[in-house]
Amino acid sequence: MGNSQQPSDDALRDEVVRQLRESLSRSREMMQNEKLDARAKERWTQLHTNTAQVLNQVLRDQQAKDWEKRLKELERAGRLPRRISLPGTTKGTNSDNRSGEAS
Repeated sequence: MGNSQQPSDDALRDEVVRQLRESLSRSREMMQNEKLDARAKERWTQLHTNTAQVLNQVLRDQQAKDWEKRLKELERAGRLPRRISLPGTTKGTNSDNRSGEAS
């Protein structure tokens, strides 16, 4: 099977996000179903919570990947220096001294 037959990472992620959103919608409906007993609603609520956590992680991972890609593009274009120093620090400052003790 060649690379052209495999879905791209973006297409795969989009499909996973679509399925997770569908699952959230379905679990929300079930949580609000007055015909279900409390125990069944609790199970649907737990499923809803777990699904939301997975969806949030997928979206966070993609956002981090997008930011990394954008930063690399800016570095290549010369619009962003490779090393950024925070205000109040100087290059060559020993970053190992992070214990919080005053010098």
